[in-house]
Amino acid sequence: MRFFFDEADSTIISRISIQGDSIKVKALYRGTLQVTDKSYGRITLNDVKVLTDGTWKDVESVMQFQLSDDVGIFTAGSKIPLNNLKYFRGKTAYLAARDFFGKDRIYKMVIKNQSEIMISDKIEDINWYFGAFELFNKKNISFNDGTIFIKNGRIIDKYSINPDSDALIVADGRGSQNTADIVYIYDEAINNSSIGQNFLFAGRLDEIVENQLTLTDFFILNRNEWESFDEDKKLYFDDDTYFYDLEEKKEISRKEFYSKDYAVDEKSDYAKDKGLKDWYGYMYTDGDRIVAVAVKKRMDSLLRQRITAGTVESVEDDPMTGITITVKDARDWSSRKNQWMPKNQPVRMGIDTALVIKDSKVIPYQSVKPGDIVYSVRDDFYCKILLIK
Repeated sequence: MRFFFDEADSTIISRISIQGDSIKVKALYRGTLQVTDKSYGRITLNDVKVLTDGTWKDVESVMQFQLSDDVGIFTAGSKIPLNNLKYFRGKTAYLAARDFFGKDRIYKMVIKNQSEIMISDKIEDINWYFGAFELFNKKNISFNDGTIFIKNGRIIDKYSINPDSDALIVADGRGSQNTADIVYIYDEAINNSSIGQNFLFAGRLDEIVENQLTLTDFFILNRNEWESFDEDKKLYFDDDTYFYDLEEKKEISRKEFYSKDYAVDEKSDYAKDKGLKDWYGYMYTDGDRIVAVAVKKRMDSLLRQRITAGTVESVEDDPMTGITITVKDARDWSSRKNQWMPKNQPVRMGIDTALVIKDSKVIPYQSVKPGDIVYSVRDDFYCKILLIK
């Protein structure tokens, strides 16, 4: 969502632009333009490849694509009328496709002007006046109205990119003069904007009463890393909260959650006689309200966990591992390098016991489907928390 103001210091919004599923990207293709059928709004490409896991992979030797009615066609930053596309036969084209009733429909198209170079790096600074950004490696890349910007699985405009973003860039040019045809932003977070109020907590359950719990020695997932706190934290729950016992592998009621021995006075005779200890939990919250909580007897090693983002490629019921998803275009957050590190192969993860959350609600793991943009907390193969973006 973008807000427009008539004056820089105004507090009155003159126009609101909302990005919806209509510009959600299904795939990015590359191929050699062969035939343009203006009458039916179709083009034919040879040697077609798709951008997956940070590289171009073969799809078909020949493919036909339908163009959207409002398709944008560019080369070197200039818009091309559909009538003139026939003059670019034999040129390499980049296509941003969206899903239209199960078919690919081309939303934006860029004709390569010179030579392709692919770069994966961090955007360090953006010069809006000159239309260029500087990468962490000090290389300068220009951009223009024809550049295809992708973030969170959607086409965005150039003003939605930010410095300090990790990106895969498909650039066009020669020598030191390069212009971005595609900028694929890797950045992903729990919230889709800086004003989000959802959090992930992990910690020991020190006290539970009818509508609240107290965490001690807890952690918050902050900027893709677990950050520890020594103090206590109160969180609140209600009948709409989802409660899950990871030991029994079943959902429990609110009454079971606060009346059972998930949190005890470990110094009491009752706890000592029965050998009871406080349990631990993962909590996904909206502010201080718990949306979902999963509890277990022992805390996982948070240092072993990885934060992985990507797009669900497939979902299968594996007889050996249960419900397993394969995530393409996957990247892991590296705390050492402080950036997203793209994987060159899809990542498989089991989600049978994961908290699966979409639109701030828990959904069954069976509802995960190909094409979903996901943000996950995983311990190697086993996913702990899966957020559907």
